[in-house]
Amino acid sequence: MRKVPTKFWLCLPCLLGFPLVLPVYAAHDEPIPSAATIIQKSVAVNNADWKAQPRYAYRDLDIKSKIDSDGRTKVQQSRTHEVMLIEGSPYLRLVAVNNEPLSPSQELQETIKMNREIARRQGESRSEQQARVAKYRNERADEHLLMQQMVDAFHFRFVRDEEVDGVDCYLLEATPDPDYRPPVEKARVLTGMRGHLWIDKQNYHWVKVQAEVIQPVEFGFFVARVKPGTKFELDQQPVGNIWLPKRFIQTVNASIFGLYGLRTKEEELFSDYHENTLRAQAQTPVN
Repeated sequence: MRKVPTKFWLCLPCLLGFPLVLPVYAAHDEPIPSAATIIQKSVAVNNADWKAQPRYAYRDLDIKSKIDSDGRTKVQQSRTHEVMLIEGSPYLRLVAVNNEPLSPSQELQETIKMNREIARRQGESRSEQQARVAKYRNERADEHLLMQQMVDAFHFRFVRDEEVDGVDCYLLEATPDPDYRPPVEKARVLTGMRGHLWIDKQNYHWVKVQAEVIQPVEFGFFVARVKPGTKFELDQQPVGNIWLPKRFIQTVNASIFGLYGLRTKEEELFSDYHENTLRAQAQTPVN
C-alpha cells in the first residue's frame, strides 16, 4: 500500500549541534537569522504539519516513467487515487487511469471493492486492527527518521531571499557534513547528496526542497549503487494553516550488481485536500 505522502512527511526532531553562522544583512540592513536559527525554527512547524497529515484525505496522481539511454523520458502509466484514512490506515480508491476517468462499470467495481474493505476492517479482531495500524505508523516513523537524518547530514548556509509561488522564502544551501555517520542503511544516500531548501519567512514552513546525488553511494554489500542523476524535488502548498505536499518528483539513476541499470522517474501530484471523513457510503449491495 502506498504510504501517505511524507514523501511525502517533513517532520523533524529537535536539532542540535548545527555550526553557528553569523547573521547576514540584506541591502536594507535588516538582520537575517542564521541558517541554524532558520532550520531550528522550522523544526516545530514542520513537525506539526507532519502530525496533521493523517487528518486529510486527498487525490494522488502518480505518473511512472522510464528514462532511455539518450535521457528521454517515456511515460509508462499514470494512475489517480483518492486516498483516505479508514479505520486507522490509508485506503486508495482508483478513480482514473492515464488521466481517463473510470467507466461506470469500473467505478461500480471500485465502490464494491472499497465497501468490502470497509466491512473487512470493521470486522477485524483487536489484534488484527492493531497490527494493520501499527504497520502504517511504522512506515510513517521510518520516513520521519529519514527526514531527521536529512537535517543531521548537512551543513546549511543562507544564500538569499527568494520568492516561490508568491511566498517570501529564505533559500538555504545544504552540503554534506563530512563527520555525519548514518545510523541506518537507507540514510547512507544522504552522504553523497547536496540540495537547497526554501523556507517560508513568515511561519517557517518548508515550501520547496531539492536534492541530488553528487557522488555514487553503494548499498547492501555493493549490490546496488545510486549514482549522480538521482534527485528529488518536493513542492508544498498551504492547506488551512498547515502545509502539505503538492508535487513530488523522484528521478533514480542506479545499477544492480554493477550490470543492470535502472533509470526511472516518478512524479506525484497531490490535490483536493479536505478533512478526512468516511465517504465510503455503500452505493451498491456488498456481495
